Formats: sequence, structure tokens, C-alpha cells
Amino acid sequence: MQARIDHLLWAGPDLDAAAAAFSGLTGVTPATGGSHPGFGTRNALVALDGGRYLEVIAPDPTQDLAGTLGAELAALPAPRMLTIAFAASGLDAVAGAARAAGAAPGAPIDMARTRPDGVHLAWQVLRFDDPARGWAVPFVIDWKDTPHPSASTPAGCTLSRLVLTDPAPEGLSALVAAIGADVPVARGLAPGAVAELDTPKGKVVLT
Repeated sequence: MQARIDHLLWAGPDLDAAAAAFSGLTGVTPATGGSHPGFGTRNALVALDGGRYLEVIAPDPTQDLAGTLGAELAALPAPRMLTIAFAASGLDAVAGAARAAGAAPGAPIDMARTRPDGVHLAWQVLRFDDPARGWAVPFVIDWKDTPHPSASTPAGCTLSRLVLTDPAPEGLSALVAAIGADVPVARGLAPGAVAELDTPKGKVVLT
């Protein structure tokens, strides 16, 4: 099994403000993505190198946010790294490998959104039950036959470094290794991720 970095999720309480902040940092303006019905979120995207991308994600004010990820993001004081997504085919096999490494995968979740040009995207995600770490634990995505978002979003940034952090990194390291992902896990004060981008305005670090 081999999972690869698919995208980074950089979250904020307001999409327009977060996208403007990213543009100010990097010189690249994220393009409008779409809404995630039922999750209370919407996004804007920037393509990275190697078929990867960065997702700016924030609450969708047109949805009922009660009990959704959007409600959690609305409480953020400022934009920050939320999590990362790995891509793999066959989420049942990923779940089995993760379970063998001591993780607690949930059932695959169907998700969808419609791009501004009318193209409908549908995919599945696999999250892991870890209340102590929440969204800081990476998830896995299977795009099925859907066009990958990196092919239709503005370019200009590349991912030069990505590190996951955790106060007790052994468990997260075991999960990452079990799904075949090549991302280092370092000891840190809190669960999270640090990404370094090369951008038109030089190096930018997202934490």
C-alpha cells in the first residue's frame, strides 16, 4: 500500500479573509472551489507541485453550522493549518492496515461539491477516531473517477517541506507508516502540521 500527500488544509473563520491572507503571504490568489453540503464548509484552492494542492477551508454561511466542522472553524481566532490529506485507492484496505497499526478508522464517508463551472466532484474520505487529536490526525481520500482539483486551480506555490507534530509521536508515526505515507512525525507541544512553501514572495511557513 502506498499513500501520498494529496492536499493541505489551511483553515480560517472566514473564507474571503483567509484567502486574502494567503494571497498576501504568497502572491498567489486561491480560486473559489465550492461548498461541502452537510459539513458546513466551503473552500478555495491553490495547486502545488506533484499533483498536490492547498485547500483554504472555512465556514459556509449559507449552511446550518450546528454540529458541523464549519462551526469548529468559525471559532478559530485566525487562519491556521488544520490537517493534511493522503490519497490512496481502496479505503477498506487502508482501514485494515491502519487498524493493524493500532488506529481506529471509521467507515468511508461520501463527499461531494460542485465547482463554479458546474463540474460535479464526488469522492470518499477515511477519518480516524481520535478525540484527543481531532482534525490534527491526517485523513485519507480516494478521488475515484473525479478530476483531481490540482489540475484546475491556480499554480505558483510548491511544497518544500511538511512535518507532522505530536507530543507522543510514536502512535501517529505507526499510522503514517502503516498506510505507506512518507511524511516525518516530530515531537512537538501539540498535534499539528508545519508546511513550508516556496512562493513568488519567497519561503512561507504555515503552522
